[in-house]
Amino acid sequence: MKEGYWGKYWRRRVSRRRVLAGGATLAAGSAAILAGCGDDDDDDDGAAQPAATQAAQQQAAAEEEATEAAQAAAEEQATEAAQAAAAETEDRSRYGGTLNWTERAYPTGFDPAITITFPYGMAQTYSQMMAYSIVNDQFYPDAAQSWEQVDPETLVFNLREGVHYNPDAANGRAVTSEDWAFNLARYPDARANRGSNVNELFFSFMDPGLGATFDTPDNLTLTINQNKAFASNLRAFAAASLVVAAPERIMAEESGDLGQVTGINAGTGPYMFSGVSETNISLRRNPNYYPHPEQDLPGTRYNHDMPYVDEMEAVIITDGAAAQARFLAGDADYYGGVDKITAEQWEGQPNVDIHTGPAIDDGSRMIQLAAAKWTPYPELSKALSMAMDWDGYIDVVLGGEGRRSAPVSPTAFPKYALSQEEIREHQVYDPQGARQLWEANNGPEIFPELDTTVAAWIPDYSYVQFIGQSFEDSLGVKVNYNPLELATYIASANGPTGTKDWHFFIAGNNAISTMPDWNALVAYTPDGYGAIWGGNWYKGVNISDPWVNPENPNYAENGGSEAGEAVRAALEITHPYARELQDYADRQAATTDDDERAEILKELQRRIFTRYCCTLPLPTGTTQYVAVGSRLKNLPPGPDSNQTAAFGMFRAHNMWLEG
Repeated sequence: MKEGYWGKYWRRRVSRRRVLAGGATLAAGSAAILAGCGDDDDDDDGAAQPAATQAAQQQAAAEEEATEAAQAAAEEQATEAAQAAAAETEDRSRYGGTLNWTERAYPTGFDPAITITFPYGMAQTYSQMMAYSIVNDQFYPDAAQSWEQVDPETLVFNLREGVHYNPDAANGRAVTSEDWAFNLARYPDARANRGSNVNELFFSFMDPGLGATFDTPDNLTLTINQNKAFASNLRAFAAASLVVAAPERIMAEESGDLGQVTGINAGTGPYMFSGVSETNISLRRNPNYYPHPEQDLPGTRYNHDMPYVDEMEAVIITDGAAAQARFLAGDADYYGGVDKITAEQWEGQPNVDIHTGPAIDDGSRMIQLAAAKWTPYPELSKALSMAMDWDGYIDVVLGGEGRRSAPVSPTAFPKYALSQEEIREHQVYDPQGARQLWEANNGPEIFPELDTTVAAWIPDYSYVQFIGQSFEDSLGVKVNYNPLELATYIASANGPTGTKDWHFFIAGNNAISTMPDWNALVAYTPDGYGAIWGGNWYKGVNISDPWVNPENPNYAENGGSEAGEAVRAALEITHPYARELQDYADRQAATTDDDERAEILKELQRRIFTRYCCTLPLPTGTTQYVAVGSRLKNLPPGPDSNQTAAFGMFRAHNMWLEG
């Protein structure tokens, strides 16, 4: 085992004591000689002169010897200090090493254009155009060294020279602008034909099918001629989904060259996969990762020398309690976000450090209502909102540290958000009024019980139970909880509107900090998840959807029997409320005036709040708590710490492991 810090510390102390002890011996010897001379001075004068001369000679010799010994000791001390300094410089015991953490489920895929269940792995192994620091409200370069919004619909990226694929991808060749154009053009295809969960908000503004084009005048210049203005386009490029993969690793198909990534290594990021199995995922440093120029801003979280982490390993444990136990035992270096109560329980344990910072993830949790079940009964969905104990959720679930949330984060985007006072006007807890409204509109007959789905890999879903208890207490309705593993959980959440096997679902976002469009607002707009959650579907997407069901009064206006793939491709929204929401969303995204954008977003949120369907944003905490192992150092500060868009811990290149 290499010598650690404390070993060097104690060796230095011993070395210093030896020098001091040597000096003390010399001093004691000199004192004894001088004491002997003093005794001789009592003899007669005849013998005194020779004795004095002899004493003087002895003293001189002793002093010379002492000087030489002191010089030798000093030289020895200097040599040892130099050796210790050299050893300290060369000692790499605190550098490198393997960072361990726990994944709660095997990833549903490794193609960044398709999967959203493994954002950490995408951030580790691929390069984004840029990062966006939430802490500093600033962009930092990655694969792009600079960019320019020439006009509202023309975006130019100047790519960084020296970015190469990892050795397993395209023989490690350099990345070109054509690689980026190829990758960005395939997102719509992946969404339409390959089951991608990457939302259209990130790429619809550069969809070739809607008129966007890409120009690559040279290997390091990419011009995106957008099909529409999109005020959040740069923030979209900070997402872990918009990355560059080696075209050689993308499977071509008969219909064209827009297949999907094959294998596990196709990127240019700081790490590459070294092994993947059902029980663990391991990564090692990518030897081709580009050297960051010294002039790069510190937000890239890159060390030009050291320290760093050599390898990373995730053990897949689906049982939440077992994952907690592994972390608390010191076998994992990172656990992640925890609530205040858990943070207080874990604080002070030998293997745990709790990092805190401002929490800005408003909208990270929300009550989603299955549209096919609720849209015919607007008074019942309003009763559900009135039955929710909003302040109780803050007191019990958030430990008293919380705020009301809205479709746009009041803390991440304060300029675009509604005030706490206005949000409270829309989120009124009135259990008596809720019960009256519920019973007056046949709630007990229509919804004799309410079903919800919970994540089986989470050890504690008390927050879901609190919501269910609020509904039970206020409305007198029984709530059933159905735990599901990750793949089934995602399928249950994202299935067509008319196929939901639940009445309400507590959903979350993993990228809500990057842009107001993707914040909780994505759960409402038809071009976001609102099509799934709120039932604001385009004409003809699914015959079981409430807007096109033959038994629904709105069936005729929504396409009738002509619903089909051709209508789906037209993306024509026909329901008045859906059209209204999308119009507001399009207007705010297209404006270049930030004040105008703020007013549009506020009015959009007011209209959403008065509908009560089909998304109810839950309160969020004011402080972020992140649990990490005690040997993990230099974690990015919160709230950047766990955000892939902000080069959080799974992309940071300047963390190190102590010991």
